Amino acid sequence: NEGDWGNGKSVSYIPKMTLKMDFRGLVQHEAGGHGFAKLADEYVGASGAAVPDGKIDDMRAKEAFGWWKNIDFTDDPSEVKWAHILADERYAGEPEGIYEGAVNYTYGIWRPSYDSMMKDNDGSFNAPSREAIWYRIHKLAYGASLQYDFDDFAEYDAINRIPVEY
Repeated sequence: NEGDWGNGKSVSYIPKMTLKMDFRGLVQHEAGGHGFAKLADEYVGASGAAVPDGKIDDMRAKEAFGWWKNIDFTDDPSEVKWAHILADERYAGEPEGIYEGAVNYTYGIWRPSYDSMMKDNDGSFNAPSREAIWYRIHKLAYGASLQYDFDDFAEYDAINRIPVEY
């Protein structure tokens, strides 16, 4: 471990799929999302189950190492991990919000957007996921000396945001 960004090494599991899918999306989801950015799955299973307390404890233990920046165990808009994005007017056109269901559970866990690369292996990464990717790239490049500044990320991320239509 090297702080909350790791040492740059990662492993990605790319499953063999019997369903016809976009391989590029699968690689982006598995290698970019899970392997590199340490993001959680944002899809919901069909079981209708709530996330068990033991699973929450296991996942919270990895948060200190920079994992799971795209899911949370609260639906409080002022406390959720991406509250700063929800409150920032630059992201007013983004579909970010607080949507229940992730990591194959229906209840007790929230994700930042209805659809995303981490939900459907399609489309794009939502803003909290893009921020996690940007953060890890910069921490790997500059190490512990990098002082993270959300405004630096938001300035860079302007090319990815959905414009606000008036």
